[in-house]
Amino acid sequence: MRIYSRLGSLFLVFLCATQSIAQEDPADQVFTGGKVYTLDETAPWAEAVAVRGDTIVYVGSDAGVEAFIGSKTQRHELSGNLLLPGFIDGHIHVGSTLPYLFAATLSPAMSADEALAAIARHATDNPDQSPLVGVGFLGAAFGPEGPTAKMLDSVVADRPAIVFDEGFHSAWINTLAMEMVGLTADTKDPKPGAHFYRRYPDGSPTGWLIEGEAFGWVAEELGVIDTKLLDKAADMFLASMSSMGITAAFDAGMIEGDGSLFRFMGERAAQGDLPLRIVGSHYVNSDRGLATALEDLDRLSRAHEHEFFDVEVLKISLDGTVEAQTAYTIDPYLQPPGHRAEPLVSLEKTKTVVAAAAEKKIDIHLHAIGDGAVRMALDLVEYARAQQPDSTSRFTICHAQLVNPADVPRFGELDVMVQSTPTWYAYDDIVLAYLGEERLAQMYPLNSIAAAGGRVTLGSDFPASWIGLDGMNPVFNIEMGLTRQPPGDEDYIVQPPVNERITLEQAIRGYTIDAAYQLGLENEIGSITPGKQADMVILDQDLFKLSPYAIHKTKVLMTIMDGKVVFEAP
Repeated sequence: MRIYSRLGSLFLVFLCATQSIAQEDPADQVFTGGKVYTLDETAPWAEAVAVRGDTIVYVGSDAGVEAFIGSKTQRHELSGNLLLPGFIDGHIHVGSTLPYLFAATLSPAMSADEALAAIARHATDNPDQSPLVGVGFLGAAFGPEGPTAKMLDSVVADRPAIVFDEGFHSAWINTLAMEMVGLTADTKDPKPGAHFYRRYPDGSPTGWLIEGEAFGWVAEELGVIDTKLLDKAADMFLASMSSMGITAAFDAGMIEGDGSLFRFMGERAAQGDLPLRIVGSHYVNSDRGLATALEDLDRLSRAHEHEFFDVEVLKISLDGTVEAQTAYTIDPYLQPPGHRAEPLVSLEKTKTVVAAAAEKKIDIHLHAIGDGAVRMALDLVEYARAQQPDSTSRFTICHAQLVNPADVPRFGELDVMVQSTPTWYAYDDIVLAYLGEERLAQMYPLNSIAAAGGRVTLGSDFPASWIGLDGMNPVFNIEMGLTRQPPGDEDYIVQPPVNERITLEQAIRGYTIDAAYQLGLENEIGSITPGKQADMVILDQDLFKLSPYAIHKTKVLMTIMDGKVVFEAP
């Protein structure tokens, strides 16, 4: 009894001291009367939060927070609404979205004729845009041979035009663009079977350019970035992110502009014009890029060391997408019969770079769509861990659309994160047609990976979205992670397997504390914990009381980043 009495007395002394300090140095803001899901395992639920400057100083009861309220403290009444840590997008292309905000906006759901009609309307409405730029078509909509320059010429022939597919793994150009950059039958494929030009039987390019090494230089030559529009685009896009409660993000590659997007983001950060934290990456998708990958990353890292924008991660794309027929698979495609895409990078060269990165304790993000690419990614991690057993590098395999069952337990065994985008989880008839029913049932096995000890993080991969801007919204991704069906449509066929649906708790972790771990920021953000940065979001509904099919209707009432209100609903 005396022990408990002494402990109780010590607690009272501590509480009184805390209250005294709080009264002498009150909080700038308090949030009371709510349901606070903290993601802090020691105290997962609370009623109130106090913030001083950019730091959370109290999490607990409404009664306890009163000690932190002074004459100038701003009080936010939550009125029973849900307060969460700010959402962290584990895979998005913030910088690479900006050049395309004013482009012709297509949709993967469009037929070839509908896509051409949309481009024609954009050309009419934007007569001065040169080159004409578009995004969002689905290559499969144009049949086995894909879109052609002749098709694009029929709606825009007066200026060069370049249109990127929904995943930015292929580009479609018109004849004038081809002539301007000098793309001819004599132009060699950068890497046959991986980065290449679709061709007619006589060898002349059709106008469909597959993967980055084939179209990246074309986009640079045409000048797709209009620097005069970047500030306007950034103001619009960053405000949209804040309105969705996103307070941090992993940028999975600012590919365009020969570094201009990095410089633009760095300037924004220096001027205090970023309403979120961005951890950037150096993107590589070819052997040519691998040759200088670590030197390039080091240069970018030293140039950008701001609290809200730094570049710390090496991103390597191992393959493309199923719809572009560039996903690397263990067994051949069913359609086209016998087709088997090649990896975008060679295994031996990638092993050398990944091991060297692990030696330097660099985090690595590996793009893998096909089951062959996922296995290749796991093999790379296994090799790097064997070569550098003491490395603190963190490894993430993003997308992991197709995972052979034999590889599922390797995520936990190798301590590999899986990063995924649930708004892609609508029933995939393209995978069914190209790869068959057995592989359709091996898609996005998040629940099994988590059960085997792998950490799951979520993100949007925006602008690679199948449902437009909603694809960036965390509540849409959270819902579809739970349902594997289109938003709100419980009668739609479930993307198999049904048992790979994740729980609400898993989905929220994937957008908060586990995503913070992926970014190496778990000690700063990701949970509502005293001492951490004040990144939080207030939702108008309690997600835990909703039908899963209603989660996407949830609205953000307020977004707080670094202690500042960066969005407040009218």
